[in-house]
Amino acid sequence: MLGNVTKIFGQLQGLQQTLKELTVEGSAGDGLVKVLINGQQNVLAVRFDPERIRSVEPAELGSLVVEAYNQAQMESKIKAREEVTKTTGLNLSNLPGIF
Repeated sequence: MLGNVTKIFGQLQGLQQTLKELTVEGSAGDGLVKVLINGQQNVLAVRFDPERIRSVEPAELGSLVVEAYNQAQMESKIKAREEVTKTTGLNLSNLPGIF
């Protein structure tokens, strides 16, 4: 029994590290705004196309950042779910609120 708990704990620690290192990018405005996040949903970077950003109104830019983040977050959740399934063998896709 203790061996199983130790094994599961090790798998979860490895999974946390994998999710921390997993990165995805969301973009909006045809690449004007890019948001990079990891599998733990932490924002790693927000990038703007310097040639095109000058012509964008602040309100529109804010909307594009939100759109790019939402896209990245959705992709990150999909990839995190895949990693959990791969690591644990459990398919959590039908459990609401987990991913």
